[in-house]
Amino acid sequence: MNKQNLLKAEIIYTEFVLASFTGWVYEIIATYIVCGGYYDRGILHLPMCPIYGFGMLILSYILVNIKNPLALFVLSGGIATGFELFCSYVLEHIFRMQLWTYEPWPLNFQGRISLVSSVVFGLLALIFIKGVAPFTEKMCHAVRSLVLHISLIIFTAVCIVIQVSAIVC
Repeated sequence: MNKQNLLKAEIIYTEFVLASFTGWVYEIIATYIVCGGYYDRGILHLPMCPIYGFGMLILSYILVNIKNPLALFVLSGGIATGFELFCSYVLEHIFRMQLWTYEPWPLNFQGRISLVSSVVFGLLALIFIKGVAPFTEKMCHAVRSLVLHISLIIFTAVCIVIQVSAIVC
């Protein structure tokens, strides 16, 4: 892999981690507000919700040419909500159970989606695509390559240790 491709992979990985962590923070805060308590919304004992990482990368790729912030907000919120609604039906069919519910949320549809979460998804995507992603790319270009490699390796190693220790304990 040449240096340019390696840098691009590191940028994508960094953006994935940031979006996954941001999604986890959003889920923790939203659950606390709506349900009145703390519920760990992470996966694999990590402070991450990877669906936000994948979703943000996909939205960034699909909506890369959208310059108007209002259009970006509406499209990203609509796409994320449509995907969430689709997934709720598919996952309920596969697992024979509802994996999440928005029933306590205002302006929800069948407990599967909520206008409030749609607005949050649109805002998060707008902030990420217009602010976080360009900043991350500039920072990855500015940081010496070796420092970036070591930082990403250490982060990944810490995640593996956390996961293994959770399984063993």
